[in-house]
Amino acid sequence: MSRPLRALAALAILAAPGAAAPTTPLTPDWSFDVLTLKKGPVHKGLLLEELPTGVRFKVIGRAPGKPTVVWTIVFRKDEIARLDKLSDDDRAALKAKLEEIDLTPEAEARRLGKLDLKEVDWHGMKGAGLRYESDYFSLVSDAPEEVVRRAAYRLENVYAAYARYLPPRFAGGAPTVIHVHQSFADYQRAVSGGGAVRNPAFYNPAANRIVCGTDLQKLGDDLARFRLEAKQALEELDKQEAELIRLYGKKPELARHLQPVKDRKTRIKQVAAANEEAFERATRQMFQTLYHEAFHAYAGQFVYPPAGRGRTDGPGELPRWLNEGMAQVFETAVFEAGELRIGHADRTRLEKAQDALGKKEFPPLTDILAAGPKVFVVNHAGDRSEADRAYVATWAVASYLMFDRRVLGSDGLDEFVKSANAGRDPVKDFEKLVGQPLPEFEKSLHSWLRRLRANGSLFETAGK
Repeated sequence: MSRPLRALAALAILAAPGAAAPTTPLTPDWSFDVLTLKKGPVHKGLLLEELPTGVRFKVIGRAPGKPTVVWTIVFRKDEIARLDKLSDDDRAALKAKLEEIDLTPEAEARRLGKLDLKEVDWHGMKGAGLRYESDYFSLVSDAPEEVVRRAAYRLENVYAAYARYLPPRFAGGAPTVIHVHQSFADYQRAVSGGGAVRNPAFYNPAANRIVCGTDLQKLGDDLARFRLEAKQALEELDKQEAELIRLYGKKPELARHLQPVKDRKTRIKQVAAANEEAFERATRQMFQTLYHEAFHAYAGQFVYPPAGRGRTDGPGELPRWLNEGMAQVFETAVFEAGELRIGHADRTRLEKAQDALGKKEFPPLTDILAAGPKVFVVNHAGDRSEADRAYVATWAVASYLMFDRRVLGSDGLDEFVKSANAGRDPVKDFEKLVGQPLPEFEKSLHSWLRRLRANGSLFETAGK
């Protein structure tokens, strides 16, 4: 018994540090509460709670052949144009359907098992890779099957979120090919520049390709081995338990003999759970990287493609500062009980933004609006602090525009992007987008950031 436990515990200790949006209408067999915003998309889902200041709403996305995706968000009363509610019977039926989906980890594992993966060649090795095809991306990897399935499932969910906040506007986009290497060393060898490549992933717009490197091979192998050892240990303990029951029957001393067996089973299950969480933490960075780069790809392929790529009348690319800001927002999307959660505030970025405000070091909005690609590139150590400030600032402004002002996906944003690509005055165009002078917007942004909590809610102030 001791060897499997030591092995399982070692993984937990060592690893501890550190759907596509529907392109067709929602399937018709479900009825939804429908929430229409004054600005932004119509949301279909389940009304969870009506508050004095707004509503808590579970958005539900369903498309034929794709996983059902759900996420919860709070909408303010003043941004809601209309709320069409289900009858009590229909709401009860919808809740029952959600319960049938079963968002437990075990149920998620079953759903992952149903994803259609194909064996493909990988860098000259026949059948060494797996491919998953979706509407917006094609995932190819030599990583362990479980990693590929998790990546495919979560990319489906996060692409659904992209499309909810920034609906597709360009029909000529092509699915992005996403290559995930299970070894960072293999990733560096595969990428031009070799060992000079330090970033864990990059997006090549010209090739419409994302390449990502990980170091999950050993961890995945260890996890598979420890799962097997735990399974064998539990089966052996089950046999011991059955034998004790056979020997002692209903005798009073049965409980005393069974207790050590039950204690060992409990310990194995606890360590096994810790191993699963360790693996989840280890893969989290990979998913964050994929979410970030995939947003750049989605925006450039399906919403705001560069001028001249089959679309001469389009607005052009997203301004770099907004593109980077939104990519960071989606990068920090998390899964809880099978649900993609967006709308919280990343604690580290929030603390940095609030600290900068307190020290009067938060970049002026005029600088943020003028930030170009060079601001976000780190060539040497001296550039890092400037790039960090720029990333935090763009994350803050993008979060405010997404979750408070709700300007994304609007015709106004199209006009702003078009003007930005035409080289017009970014301040005047931004003032038109948000409907107020820049100093007033900046004051509101700073106030919002100071009151913002990590869970996405706001501290109330006197008179609120």
